[in-house]
Amino acid sequence: MKKILLFIVIMAGLWALEGCVVPFSPPEVSTPGRFLVIDGFLNTNGIDSSSIMLTYTQVVSNKNTFGTELRARVTVEGNKGTTYTFTEIGKGLYRLPAQKVNPSEQFRIRIKTTANKEYLSEYVEVKQTPPIDSITYKVASDRSSVQVLVNTHDPLNKTRYYRWRFEETWEYHAPLISVYEIKNKAIVDRTSLINVCWQTARPSTILLASTAKLSQDVISDFPVTTITAASNKLRVRYSILVKQIGLTEDGFAYWNSLSKTTEKTGSLFDPQPSQVTGNIKNTSNPQELVFGHFSAVSPQEKRFFVPVTLGFPVFCPPSDTLSAADALKWTDIIVSQYYPEGARFPDYIVGTSECADCRTQGGTLVRPSFW
Repeated sequence: MKKILLFIVIMAGLWALEGCVVPFSPPEVSTPGRFLVIDGFLNTNGIDSSSIMLTYTQVVSNKNTFGTELRARVTVEGNKGTTYTFTEIGKGLYRLPAQKVNPSEQFRIRIKTTANKEYLSEYVEVKQTPPIDSITYKVASDRSSVQVLVNTHDPLNKTRYYRWRFEETWEYHAPLISVYEIKNKAIVDRTSLINVCWQTARPSTILLASTAKLSQDVISDFPVTTITAASNKLRVRYSILVKQIGLTEDGFAYWNSLSKTTEKTGSLFDPQPSQVTGNIKNTSNPQELVFGHFSAVSPQEKRFFVPVTLGFPVFCPPSDTLSAADALKWTDIIVSQYYPEGARFPDYIVGTSECADCRTQGGTLVRPSFW
């Protein structure tokens, strides 16, 4: 039978309010169809909310937007009678406000879809996560990149399995500084500059480590990410927020299989789908493919500013110099003005948005609260 490659679009940034949607390619399956993808966990630290994202697989050749499960009922049940009900936020995202849970209780997730299908996970124990000891960095000998490293340990030797996510934010500047704009058919001073921006990214990289074969539960200098000088993320200022999640052995096996799968390109024959589907089943059809692994965990996080400046200057000459009358007809950015020798009125230096408005590169003018 001809195999059809499916892909799943999942939420990788569910630990932040502004999650980003990233593609992930699971193994080939023999039958095309829509299979439920459940991404998220019960956050047990009593500080942060919990988020669950429900999406569906789709055939790679399908150019339509990925499917999401709307109006589902999502609950988490404890084996001692506790029940938490998630609220639908929209676009397949369901959220539960911060809860301080009983660490001795076990939990499972139950999902009922609008198609009247019910999905139930196994009960899982609450997994505690030790704090991140430190985040350090290493500059390449040729100064072409900086590697960010994380260190942690569990003095009780109970964690053993770790996963990390990270969010990176960097400040960058447009080459040209525009101090004028056109309003009401007049050239006026800008009330705020548009050349300084901040951009945030939440990569989908699956980062895992295990100390199960070591005598001590210690992670030293685990590489989280490498920032190249060519990316210019380090040219002004760069910050990284690392979130550390303790996993069960089963959870580690799931994410490890998923990691190996997503590293492959082209045909994905190994591992088979049954090896990466996780601990959630359709209650009436256990053979149905369901992707996801539910866990109850208390994550830890730490922010770090990389004290290194690397990158390359960006040169962007102005487009033209125009008279005031012609500048009023200019449809792009007015940079500045100058007075030609002997002139009573100024001419205006103009440029393009790509050179003068940092927002064209995907950033925002809003300074992060932690900056």
